[in-house]
Amino acid sequence: MVRYAGMILIAASCTAGGFLFSDKIKYRLRQLEDFIKFFDSIIKYIDIYKYPVEKIFTIYQDKNLEFFLDKLVKNGRIDGVYKNPWEISVQECAGEGLIYFKDEELSVIKEFGARLGIGRAEEQTAYLSLYSEKLKKIYANACEQELNSAKLYRWSGGLIGIFICILLL
Repeated sequence: MVRYAGMILIAASCTAGGFLFSDKIKYRLRQLEDFIKFFDSIIKYIDIYKYPVEKIFTIYQDKNLEFFLDKLVKNGRIDGVYKNPWEISVQECAGEGLIYFKDEELSVIKEFGARLGIGRAEEQTAYLSLYSEKLKKIYANACEQELNSAKLYRWSGGLIGIFICILLL
């Protein structure tokens, strides 16, 4: 009886592990989506309203990116002078495990922020639009690939659990 309970526990834990990996993939895609919305709003604020970057960081509201926006505001003023905090904030978030991006996605996000606040508004929006489009293409490709991978993790977790149970019989 204890043996069967152990096998059920193993099968359930393997299945739960598969679902956990699947959710992590979906969370990464959600974060990409949130960054795309953030990019589009930054471009809009610069193009239409001609807001300075520092003001954009303080007025933009998004619960999913709150951790990143807080770091942008915190790292923006160094010794009373505003400096572009984008790269520092991205590195901190990646180091703390708050964002789950692949290297290509992370480099596009860093490059997007590298030119914030430099040059005229028209130049900035043209430059930022390029990186926004690049991230949208990456997101479209990632959706298709990652959703298949998520399904694979869910199924393989359950099948591995069942396979272990069969071996224990």
